[in-house]
Amino acid sequence: MTQHNPGTPSGVPGARSTGPSRAHRIESMAFAGLLLAISVGVILFAGTIREPIGSSSAIGARAIPYAVGILMLVSSLGILLAQFRGRYGQAEEGEDVDAEAKSSWGTVAIVGASFLSLVVTIPHLGWPLAITILFAGAAIALGAKRWWMAIIVGFVIGAITQFAFGAWLGLSLPATGTLTNWIGI
Repeated sequence: MTQHNPGTPSGVPGARSTGPSRAHRIESMAFAGLLLAISVGVILFAGTIREPIGSSSAIGARAIPYAVGILMLVSSLGILLAQFRGRYGQAEEGEDVDAEAKSSWGTVAIVGASFLSLVVTIPHLGWPLAITILFAGAAIALGAKRWWMAIIVGFVIGAITQFAFGAWLGLSLPATGTLTNWIGI
């Protein structure tokens, strides 16, 4: 009768274990610990959100941050518990990504500039046009084939979020800016 040695892949004494490396285990634990710390921070900082006096909202402004923080906390504790039991995720093989390819810093710069453009475009052009520039810039930098479709989709997203936040939630996103006041929205 042969005995199975759980520390070896084939149960053969002397065979090397194919489990995750020490570095992989440390990285996994560090990520789960960071997620745990962030979730505790989210829950603590959610309590500091000030709600307007006389607010008629039954849920309040703290509900979503508390829900997200609690979900993050439960997830991070589940990941940590699984890792303490020896269950680690498998390292990615790279899927369809060329591991030898260099980073495209030009693309990173264009996407970053698209996000930073919001600082200038929201006050001067308004929310819908600012989001159009953000989405179109990021989509084109990341390889959108039809640039005109990226602009249309960006405008639709900007208009929908303007309507959703402005009309339904009562938040004030500027529909127009200093350069687009003539539109009359």
